[in-house]
Formats: sequence, C-alpha cells, structure tokens
Amino acid sequence: MNNRNAASRPASASRRALSLLALLALSGSALAGCGSRDDDGGGDAAASSSASPSASATPTVGATPAPATSPAGTGGAAATGPALCTADMLSGTVEDIPGGASAGGVARALVLTNASGGGACTMMGYPGVSYLDAAGQQVGAAAGRLDDVAATPVTLEPGQSAAAELRETVAQKYGECQVQDTASLLVYPPEDTTSLTVAYPSTGCLNGDIELLQVGALQAR
Repeated sequence: MNNRNAASRPASASRRALSLLALLALSGSALAGCGSRDDDGGGDAAASSSASPSASATPTVGATPAPATSPAGTGGAAATGPALCTADMLSGTVEDIPGGASAGGVARALVLTNASGGGACTMMGYPGVSYLDAAGQQVGAAAGRLDDVAATPVTLEPGQSAAAELRETVAQKYGECQVQDTASLLVYPPEDTTSLTVAYPSTGCLNGDIELLQVGALQAR
C-alpha cells in the first residue's frame, strides 16, 4: 500500500510539471503575437509618416505664379498723337489782310509755321502776344482775346502754318498812352511757357492800362 502511493506521487508531479511548461509555452506565443502586431502597426505608421512629408514637399510641375502687376510699358499702348507745338519748333510772321485797315486801327494775321524739320505738331487756342521794344523789353499790356471764331485743334506738318487774327488799335488815339516805338512781338504758343520773337515794327503805349492788341484763336491755313 505504501509502495504504490510512493510510486504514484512522482508520476503526478511529472504531469503537473508538463502542464506548467505547456501553459508557459502558450503564454509566450501569445505575447510574441501581440508584440508582432504592435511592431507591424508601428512600422506601417512610421512608413506613412515618413512618406507624407516627401509627398507634400513635391513641387507642382509647370505652376507659375501670375505677377501682381503688369511690367511697366507692357500694357495696352495708348494711341499717341503729334507733339505739342512749342516755341522752339515754330517761326512767325505778321501778314497784311486785304481790307484789314480802318480809321481806328488795322487787322492783320499772325502766322506760326512748323519750322522744326521733324515731325508734325499740334496746338489749340490763343497765342499770347505783347509788344517788345528794341531792347527786348515788353511795352504796355498784353493782347486781349477775340472770340470771333471757336478754338479747334490744329495739326501742322513740317512747313505748314496756322494763323490768328491780330487787331491793332492806333496808339495815338489815347491821350494817356505815353507812345513808345516797338520793334517786335513776343509770342507764346498755346499751352507753352516758352516764347518766340516775331519782327514787327509798330507803336505801343507805355501805359499798361491801355490794350492796343487783340488776338484770335489759331486756325489752320
């Protein structure tokens, strides 16, 4: 009886040892499986995160940003006409008008010619006119304006002329005139701040309150 019990105890112990080993083996496999899944997931995430920056940094081929403004001078070119007729482009004369003389004065034509030898020029309106003495000093008041004709644009090709009526009152009509001989006219073309001198001997008044000259708008000839 005692011998059989003694023999069965080692066998029971062996079975328990085998069962414990089997349980440990199963536990290790489970842990290894979990670790493998975690490693795979981490690897996929790492791969995704490493791929994203390179994808977002890839430049778009052929995309050129539009300039904020057009470069200077490349926009639609505005049509340009002839340059303004300026004093340095013009020559001037005073011409008689048939039937222009009267008891109180005379009407003549102030003629301005494009003498530049270059391109055409344009002007519109009234020239400024004053008497000058032999020393080039202004004598009396500047010319007033006649409104007999409307001011219209005049384009002068080289050699072409425009004319404005120039009316002159006899200086001796005015007792307070202070008569002064004159040698020429100082002429400012319309819209120009420079002048030309036109030879024209006459008689003016030193009294600046007396207006002897009147000028009309320039017209094409």
